[in-house]
Amino acid sequence: MQAGVLAISLVALAVSLYGIVDRRGVARRSERLRFMTLVEDLQRLPDGENAEIPAVQAFLLQRTLHDVTSPEYRTLGAALSRSGYPAEAEQCWREALVEAEDEGPTQVLFAHRGYALFLFAAGRPEEGREHMGLGLKAIGSNDDTARIHRIRTYKYWAAEEETDRAAGLRKKAEQTIMHLENEHARLRMRAYLERADG
Repeated sequence: MQAGVLAISLVALAVSLYGIVDRRGVARRSERLRFMTLVEDLQRLPDGENAEIPAVQAFLLQRTLHDVTSPEYRTLGAALSRSGYPAEAEQCWREALVEAEDEGPTQVLFAHRGYALFLFAAGRPEEGREHMGLGLKAIGSNDDTARIHRIRTYKYWAAEEETDRAAGLRKKAEQTIMHLENEHARLRMRAYLERADG
């Protein structure tokens, strides 16, 4: 009889532990879904639109998650920066750099480039230049896709610099355009470089 009671008690304990674990999993999935929704909302906000509330909510939620991606951290960093939370934004940019290392060279480029733009806006141009350089290094390959990433990076960087340095960066972008193998890509990148906006 005692063996039967013990067996029933063990089954009851197992069922309750399963219920606790299951509820924690549901709660984590719910937090992850809420975080993803906030990040998507931030991505859809037009420039100049107030992003403070969803940015702060997403920042608080990301602290409970273990699977935040570099693009999510970048979105959050940009939104927090626009909303007047520079320390939190910088934390997200640094996390984006860490996560990007496991996500490939394009994500590393985007993380360094975004962080560099944040640093330029924060009045830290030397650090910004360092991260633009690290972003360019991260590209690695020398195909047309890599060249297009370089051209875009030179243009973004030039927009943050004074005239002499900016002219040198624009010249590098123009030289890179000449090395594009695809004629359509050359035409597209020339037009991109001539446009005043990024």
